Amino acid sequence: MNYLLSRMADGAYVIAVEDTYTWDVPSYTNLYVLQRNGQTILIDAGLKQYQPAIIAALAEIGVTPAQVTHILLTHGHHDHVEGAECFGQARKFVHADDLPFLPAPLASQFAAYAPLADGFRLTAAGLSDFAIIFVNTHSPGSVAIYDHITKALFVGDFFCYFGEALPAGELVSASDYIRRGSCQYVAGQAAAGGTEFASFITGLGRLRAYQPDFFCTGHGVVLRDDIQDFINQLWLSGTRNRQG
Repeated sequence: MNYLLSRMADGAYVIAVEDTYTWDVPSYTNLYVLQRNGQTILIDAGLKQYQPAIIAALAEIGVTPAQVTHILLTHGHHDHVEGAECFGQARKFVHADDLPFLPAPLASQFAAYAPLADGFRLTAAGLSDFAIIFVNTHSPGSVAIYDHITKALFVGDFFCYFGEALPAGELVSASDYIRRGSCQYVAGQAAAGGTEFASFITGLGRLRAYQPDFFCTGHGVVLRDDIQDFINQLWLSGTRNRQG
């Protein structure tokens, strides 16, 4: 199985595994690697079938499975979860509402994020550099994870580019085309309205408090540069055109 590996910033990488057989359309499923202070942290873990590709990609940056210290899941769907089983030394976290999605015995290896006082922010024990934000759409326990060190915002499938071609073949891109298309998509969803879109806008509004340099989704291109402005434009596209 083919994969792409790109460096985003010092100690921050994206691995995109190309999957041509699991889904109806060719797609990339992303996971992310963060290295600092003797820790190696994965954001999401891919499918079980991705393990050879993930291990090969990690080897390119000098990491073995035993050196992965933490796994943080954006949500509990199988294409972001199953690969976690090969990281036996890692501490693993997921939102409590998504624990039921995890297969046994893998579920027993995961702890739940701990809620903070405001109710929609969470924390992972032993990690202080992250804001974990409950976004409440796509799955019952979907979260976004903001890394204060690299200024990367990991949104999982809250917003992603599943099945879309990489702009100019670049995994990390500042593509204006992708930004415009994203805003048009949100505007269309806003016009349709509904409770799921209302949950999406609530989650998106929570992300406006951060100043990311990277918009890291669960599938496809990673956007870079002026990401706070991009998130504001998404939010405006949704609130200006919202119905119901």
